[in-house]
Amino acid sequence: MSLNFERKIIDFFSINKQISHFCLIFMVFCTFSAASQSRQAQYLDYIERYKQVALEQEREFGVPASITLAQGILESSVGQSKMAREANNHFGIKAYHWSGEVYGGDSLGTVGYRKYGAPEDSFLDHAKFLKGPRYSVLYELDVTDYRSWAQGLRDCGYAEDVNYPSKLISIIEKYELYALNGGKRLDGRPTEQVEEESEDTGSSRWYHRKRRNRTNQQEALVEHSTEHQESFTPLRQGRVSASADND
Repeated sequence: MSLNFERKIIDFFSINKQISHFCLIFMVFCTFSAASQSRQAQYLDYIERYKQVALEQEREFGVPASITLAQGILESSVGQSKMAREANNHFGIKAYHWSGEVYGGDSLGTVGYRKYGAPEDSFLDHAKFLKGPRYSVLYELDVTDYRSWAQGLRDCGYAEDVNYPSKLISIIEKYELYALNGGKRLDGRPTEQVEEESEDTGSSRWYHRKRRNRTNQQEALVEHSTEHQESFTPLRQGRVSASADND
């Protein structure tokens, strides 16, 4: 066997190996791309299906539609979680003070979850849940201030996950849920940067909108300052799970 023939055989197998590697990479890419598109379609379908009920709860109860949808997407795994499919519960609300059907739980006293006749019922119950006194401070925020609402929910004890606000914000901004109620995407700059700007610039403030300290209003006037404001203070500190009793 000549040396040239041996080289041709080696080159042949080398080229085939490279082609095989390329085909494998291409197949993996196609599989990943198809899965990504399927996941994207799930998100869009979920938003389309529930955006109107979220807007209805905003008008009736004051909970931002963007926040409601983002929570539903996150907590129900885009409507695909077992609880969402079997109990129509998209927000993980437990069966405290509940006379309806219960999903899960046991005879040992473990509290189950509220089971609903339709997913829309869980959206309504979620809005009512957030009208509890624990979350009353949130209603001093504008409904378009989704960033403050996201952080405020965590501060008021809705979720233990420290990344809960950023997860909600990511969903809202990726799918432009802020536009549902006429809001705009907020830039997310640190508080200090925004405070340096003149008050009449009209710039958006994503951070917790500070409340007027009405009790010290006269004192503030004596000090020749504008309306004195204090930082957002949740009604409760510490970790309280979303499923805890809404007292």
